[in-house]
Amino acid sequence: MTEPVIARPKPWLVRLEKKGRKYWWCACGLSANQPFCDGSHKGTGIQPVAYEAKEDGEEVLFCGCKHTRHPPLCDGSHNNLGEVYEEASAEEIAASADIPVTPPDAQGRALLDGGCFVLTPDPAMSSRLDGWHILPLIGENTGARHLAQYRLEANGPTAPLDFGPGSEAVLFCHAGRGRLIIEERVFPLAPMTGYHLLAGERVRVDPEDEEPAVLIATQCPLGPTPQPMPEFSGRFDDRMAERARAFDPAARARMADRFYQVLVGPETGSEQVTLFIGEIPRSRAAGHRHLYEEAILILSGRGFMWTQGARAAVAPGDVIFLPARQVHSLECTDPAGMRLAGAFYPAGSPAINY
Repeated sequence: MTEPVIARPKPWLVRLEKKGRKYWWCACGLSANQPFCDGSHKGTGIQPVAYEAKEDGEEVLFCGCKHTRHPPLCDGSHNNLGEVYEEASAEEIAASADIPVTPPDAQGRALLDGGCFVLTPDPAMSSRLDGWHILPLIGENTGARHLAQYRLEANGPTAPLDFGPGSEAVLFCHAGRGRLIIEERVFPLAPMTGYHLLAGERVRVDPEDEEPAVLIATQCPLGPTPQPMPEFSGRFDDRMAERARAFDPAARARMADRFYQVLVGPETGSEQVTLFIGEIPRSRAAGHRHLYEEAILILSGRGFMWTQGARAAVAPGDVIFLPARQVHSLECTDPAGMRLAGAFYPAGSPAINY
């Protein structure tokens, strides 16, 4: 036996009760006690893999497809078992056919199940401080537990912005060009580019010409509302000199017929948050969950965000908030496909779902 048997495509969510205890993951796919080994691998040449619990009650996703590159944990490899990303079944579509579209409330939020919502931001509601127009999008007051998100607009040079001493922040440039400065370090400001601030660092922007700069900032963990300061803190972390990464189609990772590129994440040194760009074709994903809390900005394309018993329309500029573990499905109805920018806590791979 050279290849494992696919026990099931998606991973198992497992709660490990005892810190320091070893749990043996079935690598061959033959165990009747999935995802754990029951000895069925004997004679196959495929050995089980031990995982030691890091804390009491640790929750992990053990790979079910047996093709993970990081055994025993799921790494999203199940998404590439076929040519098409798993789509909603005919039964799922039929069961939800009569669900009406949830309209936005007075704050522009369409409220769905489990605290999920779709928000159409109103820039006119922004606060104006020292060159910044700051509009809160997601925070503790909207049900978030781990991240906050803001729309930032600048029509000229700004004061340095501080996100608090204990929070990392990622910024996605939605519009505008010029310079983005982190603690006196200058980076080109351009659309479809992600930027990373470590805890204690401050940022300002200097847009070119008269075009305003628009950035979506995600703060992890939750902290105070970002505040303009008279000067930089002088705390740039030289161990991470590269803080900007632009969208590059050649650098995309494949998930069947979908694609994503990580702009900021564990591979770039982020301990708290991942920022990525995703691309999906006209389709409706099967309902699934993530262990992370996520915010999504729709860049292009239209469609619907579905939860168990509700749906809301999504369009370019809309923001989606997804609590951890919330069942959801994003549908693209646009023949040209949909592009989005997502940020989530804790940092990890956008490909992992269950």
